[in-house]
Amino acid sequence: MSNEASPADDAPPALERRLATILSADVAGYSRMMGEHEEATVQTLRGHRAVFDALLRQHHGRIFNTAGDAILAEFPSAVEAVRCATEIQSALQTRNEHLPPEQKMQFRMGINVGDVVIQEGDLLGDGVNVAARIQTVAEPGGICISGSVYDQIQNKLSLQFMPLGDQKFKNIGQPIRTFTITHGERGALPAAMRRPGARSALAIGVGAIAAAALAAGGYVLYRSYEAKGVEQSALSTQLAAEKKSAEDARRVADEQSRRAIEAEGRAERERLVADAAKREAALQAQVQSAEDARRRSEAERKRLDDERQRAEADKRAAAARVEEEKRAAAARAEEEKRAAEARAEEPKKKRALPALAQGAGSKAAAAGSSQPGSAHVDGSYNGVLCNAPSDPSKRTCWPVALKVQNGAVNGSWLYPRLGKTAYAHGTIEHEGAAKLALDAWALKDGMPLAGTLTGHVVDNHLDVEGRWANGTRIEGHWTRAP
Repeated sequence: MSNEASPADDAPPALERRLATILSADVAGYSRMMGEHEEATVQTLRGHRAVFDALLRQHHGRIFNTAGDAILAEFPSAVEAVRCATEIQSALQTRNEHLPPEQKMQFRMGINVGDVVIQEGDLLGDGVNVAARIQTVAEPGGICISGSVYDQIQNKLSLQFMPLGDQKFKNIGQPIRTFTITHGERGALPAAMRRPGARSALAIGVGAIAAAALAAGGYVLYRSYEAKGVEQSALSTQLAAEKKSAEDARRVADEQSRRAIEAEGRAERERLVADAAKREAALQAQVQSAEDARRRSEAERKRLDDERQRAEADKRAAAARVEEEKRAAAARAEEEKRAAEARAEEPKKKRALPALAQGAGSKAAAAGSSQPGSAHVDGSYNGVLCNAPSDPSKRTCWPVALKVQNGAVNGSWLYPRLGKTAYAHGTIEHEGAAKLALDAWALKDGMPLAGTLTGHVVDNHLDVEGRWANGTRIEGHWTRAP
């Protein structure tokens, strides 16, 4: 079997194209400003770029290429691109008013609608090149647009235009119909005039110099035949004129050479600035990547700490539930025991209650005391409080110790899950009637919960019953310690 690839495998991938609105912007006199005030120029450009970027985002544009002071941006709409450009120029004009003269910075802008090629997020092709060439025709602070943009936006924006006719640009095959915006929605803008090419201007200058030289030479010859007496004077004058014309021509040539050298130097500086910008962007990407890794590490560490804390909290809660269940089981057993004893003693209590009440009244009368309590009920009481809902399977009890002194009852217990303490307080009358009030907490939401109970003390047994404020039935049973 042959290992050669088929012709279809060698075919390059198809290029992706689309129609786009391209804005090209460049700082006028950037190389001169960098040469005179480098740091101040960089700071001014940074501030201008912040305004540029903010308005670009506002009008749904994106920058797809930069090189030093040059910016290339793409818009989904020609109307948005032109509106964005006019607002940027207006904002930068206001910003320049607050800067020293040597720091004032103006952009030239060119806008074109054309077909572009997409390559890894970058845009290429004549659609981009035309926008860049049109930008060179604009005045500092001004905007030039192609005919394709003009056709899209006319009668849609409150702008004034001046046609510049068909302009020929370097490396652009066809002349481009060009317009300059003279008035934006916020005021006047610098308007570009028709400009002959640099070669045309040089040719006109050289032709004029040659014509002047020829005319001067003919004038000398003519005068030599007409007036021999003034020949020497005229010849001297003509030689001086020819010398001046030659000097002018030389100066023009020197100026053209100087501009060419400056252009080459500017291109080299821009290349160096672009390389530095790329290196800085790569460094910033590395720094950002390291920062992102650090943040992810911190987030993972925090997640693990949170999980550990939740696990510890669940462990503590489970232990508290086990302990509470143990106490509740013990309290239920104790309560059941007390209930059985109370049922066994109930006949005795009924028989002893009248005698007990009569004896208590006699003792109180003999002592002449008006205290609500009585010494025969004072002491420490051990027992339980029980929630007694209608469903017996949901009955719960917990131990509570009471202290009775001079007929005043006080006690407390702890809610381990809530970390809060509840209190019981009340009175026992001389005939043995007991009244208790509870200041406790609801386990479900931790909110305060009150309750009231009533009952009697008989044969060192205190039995009461009542309800919580939420309506749940509650009862308590205690026995006085010996």
